[in-house]
Formats: sequence, structure tokens, C-alpha cells
Amino acid sequence: MTRISFLYIYLLIFTTQSCTVSFINAGIDYSVLKTFSLEQFEVKVQNAPPNSGQSFSEQLKDKIISNTRLAYQEGKSDIQFSGNVTGYSISSLAPQPDQTVAFQRLTIKVNVDFRNTKEKDGSKDWNQTFSRFANFSSEEDLSSVEEALIQDIYAQILDDVFNKAFSGW
Repeated sequence: MTRISFLYIYLLIFTTQSCTVSFINAGIDYSVLKTFSLEQFEVKVQNAPPNSGQSFSEQLKDKIISNTRLAYQEGKSDIQFSGNVTGYSISSLAPQPDQTVAFQRLTIKVNVDFRNTKEKDGSKDWNQTFSRFANFSSEEDLSSVEEALIQDIYAQILDDVFNKAFSGW
């Protein structure tokens, strides 16, 4: 290969690697924040699966561990999460001419309480309800698709919570 070819390859590699932008952890100052804790999310509605709060708690914990350098710690920590599953409803969508519905919608609401114990004035603390939904065919039995729907909805809510907590979105 000629010198020009090497130069061209070098410039190509250099420019493609220097143009990446990452927003993950944009709001975390690791010199101040080192740990997080999470209280078990409770289910506050009767029709939700009893283990859905525990499932949400574990998924949030896993997401934070996987996407930050914060260490999980029981009890007092720099960042604290708590909350409840406050809504779990099924509604009908898209009525058909013969008075049946084509789709149903599962909607889940999760209330999240976020505390940053390193901020003495509480300016970074928040409490917010996150709501997401997933549609399914009315021909499907809810019990056969419920777990997959919950996982899809939780994935969306977890992204919302993570972005609110750590990216300032």
C-alpha cells in the first residue's frame, strides 16, 4: 500500500471514532455519587399481578447496575428510589361493526420517588407517575400474553425513569 492509502485509512478511522456522542450517564457526577438503593416497589392496585412490583424493582436495579458505575447498597445511599405500581387497567379499543373490539390495551402506572441525598436542599429530588401501555388483539386471552405485555411496558417505563433520574430528560 502507498503512503496515501495509509493516510486515508488513518483519517477515516480517526474521524469516525472522534464523532461519537453519548448521553448515557450525562447527569451523573461520579466524584460525588457512588451508591444507590432501591426499596421494593409495592403493588397498590388489586388487579395487578402480585409480583409485578418486585419485578419492576429488580429490573430497575439491573438497569442502573448495567448502565452506570453506581454500586447497589442496602439502606442509606447517595441515590434512593422507592415507589408503587398505582395503576393496572385494561380497556377496549377499535370497536368493530358487529359490536366487538379488535384490540385491548393494558395500561400500567408506576409512581417513582427519587431522592439525591448529596443535595442538601432537595433540588434534584422528584416524585412522578410514569404511565405506558401495550395493545393486544381481543382474540388473545390476557393470561397468555400478560407477562410479555408487562415486560414491554416496564421496559418503556424503565427508560423513562432512567432518563429522568440520570439524564435530566
